[in-house]
Amino acid sequence: MSYKKHEEQLIKEFRDEVSKKLPLWLKLNATELRETLDELESHIWDKAEDLAKGEEPNAIHVREAIYQMGSPRDIAKEFKRRGTPKFYLSAELCPWYYKSLLIVGVIVLFTNLLTMAFTIGRSDNIGQIVGQTFEGIFDGFVTGFVVLSVIFIVLSMQGFLPEDIRSKAKTTKELVTKTIKGPPKAPKVKSVLPSQGSFLFEGIFSLTIGFLLIFFPYDNYSSFYPFDMTQLIPWLGLLGGIMIFKGVIKFSQALVGKHVRFQQIFLGLSLIPSSLNIALFLQLHLNSAILRQPLLDLFPGADIALYIKIGVIIIVIVTILEMIHEISRIIRLETRGFPELEMYETPRTY
Repeated sequence: MSYKKHEEQLIKEFRDEVSKKLPLWLKLNATELRETLDELESHIWDKAEDLAKGEEPNAIHVREAIYQMGSPRDIAKEFKRRGTPKFYLSAELCPWYYKSLLIVGVIVLFTNLLTMAFTIGRSDNIGQIVGQTFEGIFDGFVTGFVVLSVIFIVLSMQGFLPEDIRSKAKTTKELVTKTIKGPPKAPKVKSVLPSQGSFLFEGIFSLTIGFLLIFFPYDNYSSFYPFDMTQLIPWLGLLGGIMIFKGVIKFSQALVGKHVRFQQIFLGLSLIPSSLNIALFLQLHLNSAILRQPLLDLFPGADIALYIKIGVIIIVIVTILEMIHEISRIIRLETRGFPELEMYETPRTY
């Protein structure tokens, strides 16, 4: 059957109009988009042939067939009605929304605590700095919540589903694996967190050292020290308080076991003593006199200020890396959970 150029042009223009109105998830999939538009064109020709009643369809029949198909906006709406409505989001996108909120919240907490640590390390106005930190955390949470909510509401209105992104990423990953590494191997099941015994040991160790630093009777043993501990004792007391705070968190992690949400909460809380630890050692660098004289008594002629600076830099870098590691644990717990939970228990619901 031969169709005229004019009729084909009418259908092409209609296809283009529909394509402009289609949601983004479909436009990103070139193959599915082409198949959808080809199917639409096939339906138009079928309707036009029915209207022609055995004759060759002309422009009038094609226009009538296009009219019966509906407006491009109405056709596009059908492709946006995907997913199960849940408030202003689709239920399928809600887990991704919650995970994104968690990631943004942890990043906001980390950046504000780190900023607080470095600010306190260079200043004595602790009260104002802490207040500004809480204000920054609140503002960051609110901003992240609003921005993510708008993004996911738009995605829901456009009909996006998780598989639209996941399937594309999976296809790309499989192609790379097949091309470069050969057949994929079964992944090894590895827990995100250490065992409860490890948490218990870390908690008891931190609590013990913390209480020793705070309550050790330095005055009773002053004759054993080759240097004056008077200025150093308050600093050691603060360090002991941070150790106790960390020990309580580790001990709590041992108690809650494999409860994903509680573990994430305590991992987030563990960022606080780490940031305070950074602030405390930066203060030591700022007021290095409390340690310089005792060390000079032990190492006469040494460049103690340089050694303190190097030591503080190393401790700060290691602590920041530890904080980043804890953040990665929070995110991995959200995406992977515990292997035992995935294998033997029902999945988490939102």
